Amino acid sequence: MSDSDGAIDFLQDRYIERACELIRLPAPMTKALLEGARRIRSDEAWAETARRFHRELFTEQLDRVETNKRLLATEREPGMLAAVVYLGALPQTIRFYESRGIPEQILIDTMEDMAIWMEHHRRRYGDWGLREIGWLYRHVTGGLFRLGRLQFAFMAYNGPFRAFRHRSTGQVAALCDGGVRLRADGQADGTNGIIDSEGGWTSVYTFDGRVHTGYPVTREGAAARTTVSLSAEEWELALEPGDTVWDVHIPEGSRMSHELCRQSYDDAVEFAKAYFPEQQVRAFVCTSWLLSPQFPRLLPPDSNIVRFQRDYYITPVCSDESQTLERVFGFGTKLADLPRLPRDTSLQRAVHDYLSAGGHIHGAAGFLLVADRGRGTDIAPIVGSGT
Repeated sequence: MSDSDGAIDFLQDRYIERACELIRLPAPMTKALLEGARRIRSDEAWAETARRFHRELFTEQLDRVETNKRLLATEREPGMLAAVVYLGALPQTIRFYESRGIPEQILIDTMEDMAIWMEHHRRRYGDWGLREIGWLYRHVTGGLFRLGRLQFAFMAYNGPFRAFRHRSTGQVAALCDGGVRLRADGQADGTNGIIDSEGGWTSVYTFDGRVHTGYPVTREGAAARTTVSLSAEEWELALEPGDTVWDVHIPEGSRMSHELCRQSYDDAVEFAKAYFPEQQVRAFVCTSWLLSPQFPRLLPPDSNIVRFQRDYYITPVCSDESQTLERVFGFGTKLADLPRLPRDTSLQRAVHDYLSAGGHIHGAAGFLLVADRGRGTDIAPIVGSGT
């Protein structure tokens, strides 16, 4: 799949057919991409626009955020233009995988997201194309991998928390970093649009060489407003900002069973050892609506969502209900739509009834230390409930 001229091959039928076949795109998408590429190359100015975006994104590697914005702002079929340009990155993707010795099946599994987001585009806009190109840039440039049920991307941990493990018992604790603004209920100030100007507070963390002192995070994923001190002699620092972690994402598709998720964590550890031995991964981290601290009260303890949560030490993050509404009820759903929303599934009924009664639901973040991936937070935090 040569791209030696830098751009033109990806507009040709032969390239489109081979690329779609390689990543297993369904026939309707392949047909749409072929027709779209033909329309683009029939107009030399439009074809040059496609070549320029391809060159800026994948050869010159200019500011991808700004370039993607300009791509999606084009007047003629921006979704199809984006899909053709991003499919054109596949030769570079293949070379990266080959340079690391990563199996082709992982490439195929990872690129399944292109089909998922093309289908989203069709449902929302009525035609085939792509809009989630900021997200898909990670896929085509070797920054994200699907390993079993879950997706993983290397990143430097950027959560304002530090994790500790007791050297004797294995117990896990999390302390807020300094400077985190929190509400009286221990959630990030601004969560669900609620600012706590009177009862809010700002966390402080110190380490004097012997003792770590700070505000702990409770079992319910809220910061407690009582400081604790952890002796460095007894407590090992297991995760801090800047450490390499696996950023975990949950793609649409098959049922998210707990067993499949745990298998993915094991696969990710082995994947890093085999193909990225220079990466010393300390933990898995996730920020998602699935980690909402409300779910354990709304769903059965054996539900896949609650079991997924149980693997993570939940930490506060400024969030709201928007992602939950869209994932549970459909794209574009707002709180004002509640009276008209379906209640067909047990999850829809639980979320609908809770919000209708005036409750607030929001996403959260969490970490799972690599060494604890088989048992998660069955190891209790040092503080059991919020203050």
